[in-house]
Amino acid sequence: MIEKEVKIVVEYPSLDELRESLEKELKLLDIEKQEDIYFNYVYRNFKITDEAVRIRVNNKRIELTYKGPKLHSSLKAREEISIVVNDLNKTIELLRKIGFYPVITIKKTRINYLDKSFIISLDLVENLGQFIEIEAISEISDQEIHNYTSSFIRKYKIKGKLTTKSYLELLIDKYEANPKSNSNTY
Repeated sequence: MIEKEVKIVVEYPSLDELRESLEKELKLLDIEKQEDIYFNYVYRNFKITDEAVRIRVNNKRIELTYKGPKLHSSLKAREEISIVVNDLNKTIELLRKIGFYPVITIKKTRINYLDKSFIISLDLVENLGQFIEIEAISEISDQEIHNYTSSFIRKYKIKGKLTTKSYLELLIDKYEANPKSNSNTY
């Protein structure tokens, strides 16, 4: 499956203020506490290949996910394959045995809303800040996602900037700029 999304680094309004507005108009899907453990591989550097392998603990659900390189697009679009696993420790042990090693853990609170063909996620990411992700849940064109995103930003008077970087890339950039702030690595 190809995941297509737009990510906004939010400066204004706060996520709490935005949540108040969204709850008047959109359907609240759920509130999630997510912990993402990212891995690298002994024989391939995922930073260079633009891939990711992650275990996500989401409330009580555990998923193992592979994310392929970003496709040439003005959106963050990439192949994503996920499977549900039932034992976190055994999954980590299995990955270690075949050459994967954990490199960073990212924790966030995510509030999800449904609006037509989009999931709107308000993300508060530990050590990184507040974000909005707008993800298409059906096959639509890049232009339709851009149009929806522009309309959403205008409607809710959002000030911020668009990024195609993942939270992993943003956090690594932050740590490389200030190595002393690195408290999330193993």
